[in-house]
Amino acid sequence: MTARHPRWRSARRIALAGALLIAALAYGNHRWQQFLHAQGIEHLSWQGLHFSLSGPTLQRLKLEQRQATGSRLQIAAEHLKLDWPTHGDQGWHLPRLRIADLKMDWQASPSSGPPPAPHSPDPHVLAALPRHLAIDTFDTWLPCASGRCLLQGSLQASHAGAQLLPARLELRLRHEGQRLALQADLDGQPDLQELALQIRVLFNEEQRIRLSSTLKDNGTAQVWRGELAMPGLPEAPWLRDWLGQWLGLWPADATPSLQAMRLEADWQLQWPQGPLEPQRLRKAAQGEVRIHAQVPEPWPVPGLGLLQGNLNLNLAGNAGDWLPRQVQADLRLTRPQGTWLEGMPELLRPEALQLQIAPRPVNALSDAPHLPLSLQLRSQGQARTLLQCELDITPRLPDWRLELKAGRVELDVPRLQLADSHLERLNVRLRMTGQLDRERLQLTLEKESRFSLGQLGLAELRLEGLKGQLAGLRLAAEHSGGALRAPQLSGPLRLQTAHLLHPRLQAQSWRWQGRLDAAGERQQLAGTLQSEQGLTMSLQLQRSSDGALALNARLTEILLHAGNPLAATLIDWPARLELDKGRLQGSARLRLRPGAPLLAELELQPQDLSGIYDRSELRGLSGRLQARLRGSQLELQLTELEVAHLNPGLPLGPLRLRGQYSTSLAQPLRGQLAWQQAELALLGGRAWLSPSNQNLSTGSARFPVRLEGLQLGELFRLYPAEGLAGQGTLNGHLPLLAGPAGVRIEQGRLANSGPGILQFRSERIRTLARTNPAMKLVAEALEDFHFSQLSSDLGYDEQGTLHMVLRLEGRNPTLEKGRPIHFNINLEEDIPALLTSLQLTDRVSERIRQRVQQRLRQDPDAP
Repeated sequence: MTARHPRWRSARRIALAGALLIAALAYGNHRWQQFLHAQGIEHLSWQGLHFSLSGPTLQRLKLEQRQATGSRLQIAAEHLKLDWPTHGDQGWHLPRLRIADLKMDWQASPSSGPPPAPHSPDPHVLAALPRHLAIDTFDTWLPCASGRCLLQGSLQASHAGAQLLPARLELRLRHEGQRLALQADLDGQPDLQELALQIRVLFNEEQRIRLSSTLKDNGTAQVWRGELAMPGLPEAPWLRDWLGQWLGLWPADATPSLQAMRLEADWQLQWPQGPLEPQRLRKAAQGEVRIHAQVPEPWPVPGLGLLQGNLNLNLAGNAGDWLPRQVQADLRLTRPQGTWLEGMPELLRPEALQLQIAPRPVNALSDAPHLPLSLQLRSQGQARTLLQCELDITPRLPDWRLELKAGRVELDVPRLQLADSHLERLNVRLRMTGQLDRERLQLTLEKESRFSLGQLGLAELRLEGLKGQLAGLRLAAEHSGGALRAPQLSGPLRLQTAHLLHPRLQAQSWRWQGRLDAAGERQQLAGTLQSEQGLTMSLQLQRSSDGALALNARLTEILLHAGNPLAATLIDWPARLELDKGRLQGSARLRLRPGAPLLAELELQPQDLSGIYDRSELRGLSGRLQARLRGSQLELQLTELEVAHLNPGLPLGPLRLRGQYSTSLAQPLRGQLAWQQAELALLGGRAWLSPSNQNLSTGSARFPVRLEGLQLGELFRLYPAEGLAGQGTLNGHLPLLAGPAGVRIEQGRLANSGPGILQFRSERIRTLARTNPAMKLVAEALEDFHFSQLSSDLGYDEQGTLHMVLRLEGRNPTLEKGRPIHFNINLEEDIPALLTSLQLTDRVSERIRQRVQQRLRQDPDAP
């Protein structure tokens, strides 16, 4: 075997090492790119990297970072110098980092919400930073109230290495040749169990703001003490302009005195060990906070508006319960702004708010410590609001209590436009008492609590002169952690409107008296609704937590002899229908669920109704009518409907109906009709339909009416013909066709069911017979005609004309020894005209005769 040359082996090792180095560099570059991508760094570059005995220097560094939220950060630094790490008593550390010039531009996310809660920094990470940081000059663009603002200055920071403390920060800002400095010193124990912070703000080297604070961990709890003092800011135009950029542009007519503003605060708080977070402090801390503020002239407060006034406040807290031990305030807010206004209708947004809180005399006879206060809150603007009350606060923690006495709320709104309603001249006057403690809230509206509304418009409904009595309403809620839960509103409610206007209702006043019960997402309204014309019904309206609505209504029995409130209420009440006797009861149900079709039911129960419809009398109308609507499908059902007497000019009845009708609202007259009973008594007999059904989808229908037992004597008694009499019984059938053009009868048939007598004795016929031999025979035969057959083919057209082809077979016993005689007679009668003539006689009521005469005067050609 031939041995490999040593040079070959060396070359192979070098190649392998090179390959491993290339792979390592490629992997390192891959991981570096992954890191940049994870941090949102889109661009990172540097120039002029040099190394010297004192440390590396970098001539230029650029970085651009973009977060997923849309925020963007750009940094450009020049002449960076980092000293080499050194070793000391605390190990290796970076002594110093110096940046000659730093430019930074930060743009917040367009839709950014509130910033996340800051996390406590890791001490080990802070200790690894250079002990001294110096930025000679910086230019930083940041978001501010006026858009984007520029900060220019320098920065010096230092710490003690691994121990961190003491640490110092000095930030110096420049603005139009003026100087502002912030100096912060942090000191404490090496184990960070006790910290002391001192902050000073200087304007042109003169101290104006001072903050002193200590934080101590005693093993079981953390104690935070501090005080803040701002005796006044220098009276300088540059400072006002500069603050205006950050706090909001100063209005042209608002140039407050900076020197006159005072702010003092001190606090001593204690809470269980844990992170220092505002939400946790509010819920877990206990202690005391004192604030004294003087703002004699309007001062812009971001998210609030221009605030001015005085405030003295002493708060005591325990595990989330914060109560005043002393409070006095006289504050005025103008030109309000902020998100708290967004959910408020435009016309209700105040132009100014005035809050006054003052102590009242202490009741020396009370053993429990308490703080009596008077409170008044006024708003100015298009809507005027006043809240005034007396408060008695028992600040004994944790069993504190706040008692409300002589509460008064006034609200005046000239007009208000909501999503689907319009209000005008709203006036609210409330008187209330109540109590709030750590578990519950209770409010009660007292006498004289009321509201009035000049006009309320809702879709097609309009209420004018609406008034409400609210005394007795109670509001109760659970109170926990500073929040109210499970609110409940209940009590009596009385409403009255001078006019209720709707296209389907007559204008009149209405009254409501009942009870309101609302708990969370469930509401119920129950009571009695009454109209000026006497229509009364009990109503119950419920709304469940799933958004479903349920309405139950029951009509108070109507006694029609005292008047018809339905006719005086409903626009669509038939003008031709008058009811003056009997009783009427009714009920209705409505159900509406989200995503489900509307379900409605109506039931009417007339009892012995009497009155007039058009030109017909009716008496004894009783029965039950049921209607059911499900979505667009309508079902009607008649149960044993009976009319004892009908008289359109000839007496009819009783009429009995029992059946059903189903259709859609899109085509209400083209549904399915079914009947189990349809019968009318007339002329001593009856007309009826055999149980069946009809499909009305074509717009027309055929009803095979059957006739039985009609008495000729009754017909001739009612028919207005001179000298006509007789007796006999008729049966037959009438194929009745109903369509868009009206009603007609085709191929109808009448025939006698046995022998009968026909007598026609007319002096006018006798006179005519004296000159006409043929007519003489007819006249003599009909004077006492005993018929064996009386039949007729019958037709009726849409114009109201009755056509009959009459056949008579029989004899007159006294004529020609009773020989058989046959008659064929063609008859034609205008039925509407015949009924009109009957309605002008004493066969009908005076009211019907008046209707007929009025119609004839209006249209002489009317039937």
